[in-house]
Amino acid sequence: MPNNFFITGMPRSGKTTLLRRIAKRLREQGLKVGGFISPEEAEHGTRTGFIVEDLGTGKKAILADINIDGPKVAKYHVDIKSFEAIALPGLAGFKGFDVIIVDEIGMMELKSQKFSDLLDSVLDSETPLIASLHNDLIERYGPYGEVLYLTEDTREFVYTDLVRKVASIKEAKRRPQIKAPAEKKPQAAAQSKKGPEEKPAEKQKEERKPQKVKIPESKKSIFEEALGEEDEEEPEEKEEEEQAPEKKEEKKKGKKKGFMDSLVDLLGL
Repeated sequence: MPNNFFITGMPRSGKTTLLRRIAKRLREQGLKVGGFISPEEAEHGTRTGFIVEDLGTGKKAILADINIDGPKVAKYHVDIKSFEAIALPGLAGFKGFDVIIVDEIGMMELKSQKFSDLLDSVLDSETPLIASLHNDLIERYGPYGEVLYLTEDTREFVYTDLVRKVASIKEAKRRPQIKAPAEKKPQAAAQSKKGPEEKPAEKQKEERKPQKVKIPESKKSIFEEALGEEDEEEPEEKEEEEQAPEKKEEKKKGKKKGFMDSLVDLLGL
């Protein structure tokens, strides 16, 4: 995501001086600074033109002057060729810098179509840009970043705020990117767990059903006799219904025991 910061304000509000301070401070913090500034030239206290100065090499050339030929902006004539010779090489290598400083995005600089095209590439890049911006161009370039208005009262705030923001962007890039571990899918996690395989409820229900005992043919007669004895005892049981409960219970237990004994003999256990 682009990180562009624009400083705007009245003429002679100190934009160029502020950008020079910011460039110096960022270098002291170990950042590589590219771009250019455009200090004014004056004679006897009267401004006669502007020069362009490369922040990386220190090279200088005329940007505009009242005594030369070239496209006119206000009372100045722009030397496009000398401006491009200084400004463009630093901007073209914007990917190799931690921050680019441009002073300024104004009517004089935009007389160069090459500068305008290269500026668009810088604005769309991840390299932070700090640029002074002419008041008449705020509507055009303001949406590309954050606009800070410079006055005597805001000068120190703008200075410290921009140094902090650009330094923090650089620090964020230095930090190693740690990828979060991929979340395991619930199904995969369930399959990875070791343990006894759960049986379906219907299968468990079938397994709980009582198993039928197969009686060998040789034992059937004994089993039938045992059942016959139980049948014969039913009338006797009816006759003894009026007996005492204790005796009745004892007789039932005796009958059950006799039946189980017969069953054990039947199965040959």
